[in-house]
Amino acid sequence: MLCEVVMSGFGGQGVMFMGDLLGQAAIAEGRNATFFPTYGVAMRGGTANCVIVISDEEIGSPLLDQPDGAVLMNQQSLVRFQSVVKKGGLIVGNSSILKPETCTRNGDVRTIWIPATEISREITGNEQSANIVAIGAFLNTRPVVKLETIKTIFRGLAGRKKDMIEKNLMALNAGIEFAARAGRS
Repeated sequence: MLCEVVMSGFGGQGVMFMGDLLGQAAIAEGRNATFFPTYGVAMRGGTANCVIVISDEEIGSPLLDQPDGAVLMNQQSLVRFQSVVKKGGLIVGNSSILKPETCTRNGDVRTIWIPATEISREITGNEQSANIVAIGAFLNTRPVVKLETIKTIFRGLAGRKKDMIEKNLMALNAGIEFAARAGRS
């Protein structure tokens, strides 16, 4: 099994956390993983993206040409990364911020447009878990790691407030449920 994913958005949207979480889960499940972050000029508001490679075999390079999937949290990310996702791949886009009608892929990739920011606000009372909503949608559609592994990692986060962990678990479940409904329609 080899899965390559790019995640991108503004600094402060939790893009790096999503990538790190996916990589940690893969390693916890006994697979190899690389996490390759790229930051823009500003931590908050600048562009941030990361590449995650998960494999049952040794990983020769953390770089990729055509990822299997992308989680895109803003318009700039859609513009930059939609064209590199391989045919038959998956794009999960935060439709709260980006404009789905600007996607030019013409049906050669699966797309899930999820209003992650709005769902996060409804579920947790703020926007901070939009990234977790989006990763839930991604993992529902492409289960490259087990959801239970992600939940276990959340529960084990030292130094986090219990209510924050519970809100993230609710956000993860909301993303999973949204993608499940989108898959049935």
